Amino acid sequence: MKNTRLNRFLSGKIFQLLCLIIVVVAITYIVKPTAFNRMNLRQLMNNITNVMIFVCAVSPLLLCGAIDWSGSAIAICGMLTFALLLWQFPDIPWPIMLIPALLVGSILGYINSLFIVKLNLVAFIVTMVMAIVWSRTAQWIMESRPVMISNKSFYDLSSIALFNVIPLFFILAVVLIALASFILMKTEFGRSVLMCGGNSAAARLAGLNPNRVKTILFVSSGCVATIAGLVYASQYRMATHMAFAIGTPPHMGAFTGSIIGGVSMFGGTGSLASAAMGVALAQLLSYALTSMGANNWVSGLLNGMLLIIAMSIDSFTRSMMLRRLGVKTSGTRMEKLIAILLVLCAAFTLYA
Repeated sequence: MKNTRLNRFLSGKIFQLLCLIIVVVAITYIVKPTAFNRMNLRQLMNNITNVMIFVCAVSPLLLCGAIDWSGSAIAICGMLTFALLLWQFPDIPWPIMLIPALLVGSILGYINSLFIVKLNLVAFIVTMVMAIVWSRTAQWIMESRPVMISNKSFYDLSSIALFNVIPLFFILAVVLIALASFILMKTEFGRSVLMCGGNSAAARLAGLNPNRVKTILFVSSGCVATIAGLVYASQYRMATHMAFAIGTPPHMGAFTGSIIGGVSMFGGTGSLASAAMGVALAQLLSYALTSMGANNWVSGLLNGMLLIIAMSIDSFTRSMMLRRLGVKTSGTRMEKLIAILLVLCAAFTLYA
């Protein structure tokens, strides 16, 4: 039994990604030994925290055959709600303000699901449009000005670090990933997510409700996105409509890492743990290139190429699997079109 589990692990995606991470770290350390000192490690973990949190929103939806492109915009709305409540009611403890902020994010996620589940619109298009709607709404409410956060006990959370190296929010991200992984792997709901993503028609025949599952995932995606927004607000001591405007948006980084980690963009295949490892690999690779003096566009170009290669492998693997089952792949043109749109959007976002 132990040998079987060991062999499964050694041949699995997580082990392959772990080996690649070790190679990247080793090469970076040889070229630039100071790249992984205590301060740099802490900053690196701070930088990837939001992306790791977003994995808990992006990957479950991908596993269910859906996608939410409005995550960063919902995060902005959630942090804005929290900041405005803190400013309006400074005497109320800040943990209480988390409830309405998380509720706003969940409601926005639910509104997204209504267009997708009730009107049967394409999730990719709907969430891209809603990303513009939510971000412009936040900009209108803020009047294009940031809302500063003066609550010291809240923004001091970003300065707490275990052993003065591991930030508190990075630990929070790891805990969220572990919790979401447990739900997806060990619970009935998690198994229904994979079934609905693999074959929604078969899932219906088995008594499942794919629309209900997707609705729950979109609501949870909005809630998780708000958590990422709150982390940003604590790190930068403000809520701003320009959050995540510099560099690759965290929801895009989570999508890239998920695909690299083996989560199928067609649903039903992959795991949250491998997605988190994919995020770690992509972020480490970007950090390694930056540490060795490469321009920022080189890092973006390489990540874009990795994403395109991973998506191409995913599409090819799925086509081969369908052929083995005797299913013609000519009927998946819409899926291929969506995949091309995703690649173009990813390339534009990463190169910009």
